[in-house]
Amino acid sequence: MTRVGDVLEAIDGRAPFRTAAGWDSVGLQIGDRTSEFSMVAVVHEITGMVAEAILAKQFDLVITYHPLVFRPLRSVTAVPGPEGRSFALAAAGVSVIAVHTNWDAAAGGTADALAEALLVEGAEGFARADSSAGDGVWMGRHGSFAGDTGHFLQVVRQVLEIRPRFAGLRDLSRPRVAVLPGSGGSHVDDAASVGADIYLTGDLSHHQARRALDRGMAVVDAGHGPSERPGVRALYSLLDEIVEAPVDLVGIDDDPWEVQWNG
Repeated sequence: MTRVGDVLEAIDGRAPFRTAAGWDSVGLQIGDRTSEFSMVAVVHEITGMVAEAILAKQFDLVITYHPLVFRPLRSVTAVPGPEGRSFALAAAGVSVIAVHTNWDAAAGGTADALAEALLVEGAEGFARADSSAGDGVWMGRHGSFAGDTGHFLQVVRQVLEIRPRFAGLRDLSRPRVAVLPGSGGSHVDDAASVGADIYLTGDLSHHQARRALDRGMAVVDAGHGPSERPGVRALYSLLDEIVEAPVDLVGIDDDPWEVQWNG
């Protein structure tokens, strides 16, 4: 396939865009379905650094997990932020496809990839969300972990390459684990309702962590971006499978949070 529309249809066959959450922005965000392309970049998010790399390497189709155009843009001009990045990519003839919560919910997508990476066995769906088509889809996964709590935390640190925040962890053998990539604080009660001993997600607030502890459940805050990285790697594998043109995973993942200060 050499046309943008062909890639859209292939992705739609594996992760239907209609299954994205109703508030989400997915699909073709910049470009023309009839445009041809020669090189594909798969990225986590189109930050300033990522946009520079895309333009420098002359990719002409980008598949991004985080949408570039999310909140309504009042203009598309050469300014900092999504407006300026959209302007620069459009001016260079780069097409952009966003794959977000439809990829979270899809078989083999972000939620499945996170559960698999963290060795969660017998994973089933939880945390129902209403899709843009009005259907219910599962955004998280829950299952059992064969080791103990300490082993699970070690896997999290090694696989996601982070030092996560956590609360309420206790020594358990074969804990029930629920995982939800990205920002899953609003689904604390959903995780508790499926009997999770440990809930791993990102962007947990003070009050959400307290809510989990009150429900007798431990929480692990792996960070928004790190919890999505296994899914981005799975997205790259999908594009490498369905596209004949060269596909590159742009590994720049400039998380806005820093873990130490060298001042």
